[in-house]
Amino acid sequence: MIRNLFFLVILIVLGISLYLNPNFQTISAGVAILLFGMVMLEEGFRVFTKGPLQNILRKATNKLYKSITTGALITALMQSSSLVSVITISFISAGLISLAEGIGLIFGANIGTTATAWLVAGALV
Repeated sequence: MIRNLFFLVILIVLGISLYLNPNFQTISAGVAILLFGMVMLEEGFRVFTKGPLQNILRKATNKLYKSITTGALITALMQSSSLVSVITISFISAGLISLAEGIGLIFGANIGTTATAWLVAGALV
């Protein structure tokens, strides 16, 4: 009972905030578009389960050092660790890779971002 009342109060407060504050509307719309995109990406990747993409991902991420190296290389190629992280989360949600493999990919993506910056800084010197 209290839980339902709490949920109702939260919905009312959110509704009033959306009505009164245009900035809150913009933020809410952006979050909704992001979440919709994540769901669509996950649904799209579900098609590839038990296919060649899953086999390639399993071979590239079956060990921690392979996951980190793959994440760093993909990030160096794509120049966006955020994109690699979003795609990795979608792979995990679709069941193409495990959580441990995904964490390795994201760690590698962060390493790849800093390595790319170091390479650019070294080239300028």
